[in-house]
Amino acid sequence: MTQIGTETVQDTMNGSGDDKPMIIAQDVEKWYDNNFHVLRGVSMTVTKGEVLVVMGPSGSGKSTFIRTFNALESYQKGKIFVDGILLSHDVKNIETIRQEVGMVFQQFNLFPHLSVLQNVMLAPIWVRRWPKARAEEVALQLLERVGILEQAKKFPGQLSGGQQQRVAIARALAMQPKIMLFDEPTSALDPEMVREVLDVMRSLADSGMTMVVVTHEVGFAREVADRVVLMADGLLVEEATPEVFFNSPTEERTKKFLSQIL
Repeated sequence: MTQIGTETVQDTMNGSGDDKPMIIAQDVEKWYDNNFHVLRGVSMTVTKGEVLVVMGPSGSGKSTFIRTFNALESYQKGKIFVDGILLSHDVKNIETIRQEVGMVFQQFNLFPHLSVLQNVMLAPIWVRRWPKARAEEVALQLLERVGILEQAKKFPGQLSGGQQQRVAIARALAMQPKIMLFDEPTSALDPEMVREVLDVMRSLADSGMTMVVVTHEVGFAREVADRVVLMADGLLVEEATPEVFFNSPTEERTKKFLSQIL
């Protein structure tokens, strides 16, 4: 994995086009309750338009790590830059970054008392300060994009799990983010619903969206990822192209993990 020293951060952030870094993490460390060292000096760079898949066993720190990218989790040491902005305790910086980073979770977290359309419109109206007409127009376009326009007037409880997760993706996209984070987005779904969500994610990747995806969906990683990384025990153990990662990993920890999921 590319390690970026502090002295080269500004030069790296000045990249352009496909080389522009959207996320730079430098030696990130995090403890829970001052005794559980969940992230142990993790460094990583994600460039514009890249799809990075993060894999690893339960408790490896992978979900915690990507949640630091929009300050859902704090970190105690190191630095994180998101689209050139230092992610610190500065509330203004955090608010700016959260407007540029969409996130989809394991659970859908939709408001049950609001319609599908209202769920998607909510953030643009309250955060972006869009007029209702614009928010509705964009929301309808996004619901069509994720294949559930006909469900716009229904409530979340009337939808399948796969449909609800597609609403959650549309809701994240409604903020017009530059980066999308996915934290095991299919793990709570029945197997027959997984494909419809992965198809939407493939479409996003094809459109050039910068994506960081925590998942165990090997087929998706093989087909869509530009890079796959393995995390274990709070460390980045290995990173490679999908072909190398799945067919000829170099680290014993990676080989052991793959033997359990393939």
